[in-house]
Amino acid sequence: MNKKLLKGYVLLFLVLLLYLTITVPIPKTAVFWMACGFSALAFLAQIYTLHTVIGQEIAMKDRALDFPKLRISVLYLIIQFAVSLILMKTTAQIPVWAAAAIEVGILLLAVTGFYAVEAACAEVKRQNGQNQQNMETMQRIKERLSRLILHCEQEEIQKSLRKLADEIQFANPTPTDCAQEIEEEMTSLLTEIEAASLADDADTVHALCHNMMGLLKERDSICKNK
Repeated sequence: MNKKLLKGYVLLFLVLLLYLTITVPIPKTAVFWMACGFSALAFLAQIYTLHTVIGQEIAMKDRALDFPKLRISVLYLIIQFAVSLILMKTTAQIPVWAAAAIEVGILLLAVTGFYAVEAACAEVKRQNGQNQQNMETMQRIKERLSRLILHCEQEEIQKSLRKLADEIQFANPTPTDCAQEIEEEMTSLLTEIEAASLADDADTVHALCHNMMGLLKERDSICKNK
């Protein structure tokens, strides 16, 4: 068990101990037991969130995205703690159904907030993964083009390839889903450029490089407007 998780459990145990110390002298009414039940759910939710956010071995960037879920869980525990104590102290003034409605309302708000944050974090991770994939596509194109330049001996072909490499080097670095199709076309076109270069067909290489630079400009325009 890592140190952060252990500290979290120790802190949670101290909060539970404080809660029990305060609630033990309170008269055991229906509202009391109901509030205890909802408070137990809050403590269990805190344990689950601690294990999910801190206990698992995940990348730091993903863990940072998961921390809002921990904040929601902690906020839920604090509110539930406070409200349950208030309900226990005012059990003579509040009907059971009203106390139940308050407890259910708090629980529903916590669940809604937790899953809303979880959905937002999942979408951010998805977009980050897609962006990383798109960046890798352009990086692979650069690497293939660099290797091709090194292996080509004909000066005219090298000139066309270097010009294309310069254009790609200063291309818009911001990836986008909309540019994925164009990047796939560029990858396919690069395969044709490689074949023409190995065949020492300078005219074809020049034409294909010109077409690829057109695709690159189209990609840059799409990325710029997103």
